Amino acid sequence: MKTTDIPNDGRRAVGFGVRRNFLLRSSVPKIVASIPGATILRKQRRFRLAGSDDFCEFVVNEKHFLVIEPFGDNDQFWVVSEPPEPGPQLAAVRNAFAKHRVLFGLYAG
Repeated sequence: MKTTDIPNDGRRAVGFGVRRNFLLRSSVPKIVASIPGATILRKQRRFRLAGSDDFCEFVVNEKHFLVIEPFGDNDQFWVVSEPPEPGPQLAAVRNAFAKHRVLFGLYAG
């Protein structure tokens, strides 16, 4: 899956965007769970209507991340560090999303 940088004011990546083509909110925690050292703190409950823009929160080696659907209805998800600052954990998170494959809208690992 292709990712695009989300830079801070200093032009350093603090997150990335992924296109939502066939990627469901419910697939995101499965991708996060594949990251070594990741702990999911919050995810959208099954069969819940889309609520807040940030729908998944997790930690990778003591660094917090949020997964956001900006504006509540967008063609991509943003995965950002919280607070928004660069860190080595971002590469592991990006790699997990980049290697994710979609098979007819289902999580394919």
